[in-house]
This record gives sequence, structure tokens and C-alpha cells, in this order.
Amino acid sequence: MDKIGLIYASRTGHNEQIAQFLQQQFADLGQPTQLFNIETVKVADLERLPGFIMVSYTYHDGQIPDEALAFFDELQTADLRGKVYAVTGSGSIKHRHFGRALDYFDQLLNHLGALRATAVLKIDQDADRGDLARLTNFCQQFVDFPGIVTQAQEK
Repeated sequence: MDKIGLIYASRTGHNEQIAQFLQQQFADLGQPTQLFNIETVKVADLERLPGFIMVSYTYHDGQIPDEALAFFDELQTADLRGKVYAVTGSGSIKHRHFGRALDYFDQLLNHLGALRATAVLKIDQDADRGDLARLTNFCQQFVDFPGIVTQAQEK
């Protein structure tokens, strides 16, 4: 089974921690993953994977983070038909455009033909126990999505 990609943009470390938590949850489900920093990932990396999860924050006034702009631009012409994706990330609910970058990633990935496995999950600041429970469920929903064949399903 191919790995699921976990792509993260993290300024404060919150989203890197979320990506690492997701990696552990997938490991507990018997699903291999590959962690990518958004500054180094390429669209070609996604094309080799059956699915991926974007973990990002929203910068300033609802913008894509600076370190994610090159990747976001590269995505514009990608053919992601049939790829399975999900989007999550941490931000501050105090901002008027809480989690807007997550919505931008979701809209673009959907437009490119990728299939969303579960609803966008927005987390306020540092993930608390409730958020961790929602992230655990998020992973299960991703693995259960019909377009993903996991190692557990192959056995």
C-alpha cells in the first residue's frame, strides 16, 4: 500500500504537531504515511500518492501562508483527479477569517478533481483533548473513504 501524504505549513509549531499526531493515528490504524513540509513538497510527490492531507494555518487577513504560496501556485495546474484529500489546521478563532486558507486549499483541490474524504476540520490554536478526538475521527473517516485502499483492507 502506498503511503498517505501529510503536508504541513507551520509557523508556531501547532500544525507540525497536528501533522505528527495524524501520523501517529494513521500508524495506529496500520496505515503508512509520509510527512512533507510544505516548503519542500512538490506536486509530483502528490501524484505518486493515493491520498494526502493538507495541514495549514491562515496568515494575517485570511491569506495562504507565505511558505505555502509556491506550492499553492504549483497546484493550480495539477491533475489530481481521483486523488483523495482532506484539509485541517490550526488558527485563531479571534481572526475574522478563521481558517480561510483551509477553505482555499479545499476549493482548489476540489476544482482539480480530487475527492474530499471528510469535512474541513478547523482547530483553534493548540489542539485540546476535544480537538484530538476530532482528529482521530478525521483519520478514521479518511481511511474509510471508498477511494482509499489501506493496508488493513488489503489483508
